[in-house]
Amino acid sequence: MPAKYLLWDASVVVPYYVPQATRNAKVPERSRTILDSIRNHRYDGFCYLSNVVIAEVFASFARECYSGWDAQVYKRYGGRGKTLDTRRYNSAVTKFHADIHNGALFYQVEVNRHHVLALDLIAPVDKHRKFYRKGNVRSMGASDLLLGAISLHLVKIHGHNNVIVLTADARMGAIFSRACPELNPNTANKLNLTQRAEELTLGPWRPEIYPKVLDLQRCTVPELEGAFGFWPLKTRKTRGKRPKA
Repeated sequence: MPAKYLLWDASVVVPYYVPQATRNAKVPERSRTILDSIRNHRYDGFCYLSNVVIAEVFASFARECYSGWDAQVYKRYGGRGKTLDTRRYNSAVTKFHADIHNGALFYQVEVNRHHVLALDLIAPVDKHRKFYRKGNVRSMGASDLLLGAISLHLVKIHGHNNVIVLTADARMGAIFSRACPELNPNTANKLNLTQRAEELTLGPWRPEIYPKVLDLQRCTVPELEGAFGFWPLKTRKTRGKRPKA
């Protein structure tokens, strides 16, 4: 298979270094499988990380260590005021710093004016569509929308079939790879998407300008196989037992 270009969201990067940061065991395990496979040259993938997400990851590490007063952190660590101990916190910071240094594992993408302008192809849809039928639904914040805008340019560079946004955010998947591509032409015109796509030199507005999204918390094994060609990926430098899905 051709190389896959993976744009990572903080929601799936943080659990790779701090598994305790999520209550869903699938996320850290799947993130670890993908990243270790790429790290050990067992899979032809390239990892992108925006500078905004890098800041979010470092902030999340600090939250897990120092915010025992935070209701979600308090609950994750057993409800007794315990948090990530400083040894594990320092280890996570050190490992992540090494992985982003000189593109060792993650290649940093600097947010620029082109990405900000590309918000016009994502934000109107996110604000227009509730998408879910039930529940208290919130639209995405600026940092999540910027991730989608960055992905549009990566799709332009590498091709629609070769770019995947990895996340554990259900709305990100719903908006980026479903709501946006499935808009009918009349709604796209109403939201000014067709004109903006041309102005931003992304070509005619069409479903293929948007990225594929893989939700590592909710996706199925067949969906992982479809994205990577097979699953689980091999992770060790030498032959060994494959990790569980």
